Amino acid sequence: MIKFFRHIRKSLISEDKMGKYFKYAIGEILLVVIGILIALQINNWNENRKSRLTEVTKLNKLLEDLKLDSIAFDSNLRVLSEINNLHQQLYNIGYKNTNEPLTEDPNNIRRYITLEAPSLKTSSLLVSQLNNETIRKELMDYNEDLNLGVIEMNEFVGIVKDKIRPYLGQKEAYNLSSQFETQDLEKVNMITKEDLIKISKQVDFQQILFEVNLKLKSNLYHIKNESLRRNSRLRNLMINELKTY
Repeated sequence: MIKFFRHIRKSLISEDKMGKYFKYAIGEILLVVIGILIALQINNWNENRKSRLTEVTKLNKLLEDLKLDSIAFDSNLRVLSEINNLHQQLYNIGYKNTNEPLTEDPNNIRRYITLEAPSLKTSSLLVSQLNNETIRKELMDYNEDLNLGVIEMNEFVGIVKDKIRPYLGQKEAYNLSSQFETQDLEKVNMITKEDLIKISKQVDFQQILFEVNLKLKSNLYHIKNESLRRNSRLRNLMINELKTY
């Protein structure tokens, strides 16, 4: 009987040790799991931080390019407006036979510009990498609008290069001596106001003037009402997004 109680006592002691061991083991496992979870959380936090920093870099780069776009648009509007003013005066003088003087630079009749948009160089590469879906979609629409603007501008340029310039040469309107005898290239008068006024009264020139001014005004409208408006809206979206970082 004594041996029996001793056996039971040993069993209880053994079970108590096993219970303590299991509790210790479970505690160790919980500590390891908690450590892993904390490590994963820290790693995720670091990755999110890196991702946000990368996003900030991309947004700041695009924002700077969009500012340059806006400056280029303003410059394009200024030049196109000068050319448009000359077109209007040539219409008044040549078609409506008004006696107003030609005050605009006659050289502008053969002038053209290219649509500059620095953001196109980077936005097409970064657009798929941006996290903000609203900005990503707005940037895609903006790029599409810029590409349409380039097409419209090329149509205007094509008329100037393929029709107006050859026409002026055919009419012997170019002032050859000014090109070779004037040292200051900025003061070269390739076309005199008197010669351009005479040409403005020609019906075939008036038809070309109609076509080129149609394309010019299309570009003016597009830059004012589409490109600049989209540019401003996209910049505001990006500025507000950067404030959240």
